[in-house]
Amino acid sequence: MVEVKSIDGRVKVSVDSNRLAAYLTILPPEGEGSPVTLKSAQEAVKNGGVIYGVVDENIVEALKENNWEKNILIAEGHVPVDGQPGVLEYKFPHTQERLTPKKDEQGNVDYRDLGLIHNVQKGQQLVVKTPPTQGQEGRDVYGKVLLAKPGKEIQLPKGKNTVSDNEGLILYSAIDGNVTVKSGKVTVDSVFEVKGDVDYSTGNIQLNGDLIIRGMVTAGFKVVAEGDVEIKGLIENAEVVASGNIMVQGGITGSDKCIVKAGENIQARFIANSRVEAGKDIYVKEAVMQSQLRAGGLIRVSDKKATIVGGNVQAFKEVESRIIGSQLATQTVIEVGINPMYKDEYQVLMKEYDSKKKELAKIAQNVAKFQQSGRSVDSLDDNRKMILIKQLDDFKNYRKEIEEMESRISFLEEEFRSGTGAKVKAVDMVYPGVKVVIGQSIYVVNDPIKSSSFILEEGSIRIGSLR
Repeated sequence: MVEVKSIDGRVKVSVDSNRLAAYLTILPPEGEGSPVTLKSAQEAVKNGGVIYGVVDENIVEALKENNWEKNILIAEGHVPVDGQPGVLEYKFPHTQERLTPKKDEQGNVDYRDLGLIHNVQKGQQLVVKTPPTQGQEGRDVYGKVLLAKPGKEIQLPKGKNTVSDNEGLILYSAIDGNVTVKSGKVTVDSVFEVKGDVDYSTGNIQLNGDLIIRGMVTAGFKVVAEGDVEIKGLIENAEVVASGNIMVQGGITGSDKCIVKAGENIQARFIANSRVEAGKDIYVKEAVMQSQLRAGGLIRVSDKKATIVGGNVQAFKEVESRIIGSQLATQTVIEVGINPMYKDEYQVLMKEYDSKKKELAKIAQNVAKFQQSGRSVDSLDDNRKMILIKQLDDFKNYRKEIEEMESRISFLEEEFRSGTGAKVKAVDMVYPGVKVVIGQSIYVVNDPIKSSSFILEEGSIRIGSLR
């Protein structure tokens, strides 16, 4: 008969790699050995260094015979919870939100409801800050503290004419004015308001900020603003220039002396016999008549009877109207695919380029004459030597400038040839007398064409359906 060796039950404590869970395994006794007791199991856990998150009930469960040799979870740590970053809540709509035209249920755009300028009062809340949280620390089963990352701090975007409370949690306006975000900072600018017309009672206006004109800008007067301009009435044969947006609720009318220029967008009810230029887009509700329009983005006439008739309309991306031209075959030129501002640059650049080339040729001729004379530089008197040195310096500088000009000219000419993606859209009709120019390609309309778009494909203008 083989004698069975008696061995008491044993305890095995294991911890996972991230030290967030501990397991207890009870090994059964052999022969006449004694099973593991609760006390010895608890001591084994303690001796194994597991001191945090221990669940005594689970140790008891592990001691049950049906759980022997199983890994029973008897302790759990908890992971740290990182803090939340600080949050800024802006109490005013941003510029792009305000400039988006509002549509009614019928899909009509209300150009009177644009909220171009957002006025605030002194003491009004602009931004409310929710501070970052510190997070909650964690702890592993050995009792070691696991540190949480605190939330990222964020500062109030304090700009000109704003103040914060002592805790740095609320940003207020320090003056009555117009709130904007400039370079990430909330700024309040003074808004100059003309209660009536710009006329002899006000004189010309030049302003480093935003401007509201409750009346009209009358003939012969000039308005210049570094910000946005909102005009409740007409611009009549006057000049209005703004670095930002121009919104005219009435319309723009006059002659060649009526000039309206904006660094951003222009919006008007109609434009007649005027010169209008926008760095970005031009939006017109009713009609463009016998005018010169130029836009760095698009030009859109959007009313149910929207018309472009006469004049020259240029946009980089797109021109759209319901009707282009007229039944009287009024000469109307629509140009897209070339940034119209590039045309001006090109003309100025070419004039300067020709001048520089002539100057360079003169200098090269003078230097060549000196070289052909066979004289050395040392034989010249100081005055002639300085003249020669200056000519050589000018020659280098002119040549460098000409190379830079040639590079820019090549770029512009390539832009003129492309016209990629540009289009002209006539939602209802385009009449004879209309000339469509895309890039360097030209299409002359000889017969009425209904609901069509003009695009450039492989160097030629193609007529397609509206898309």
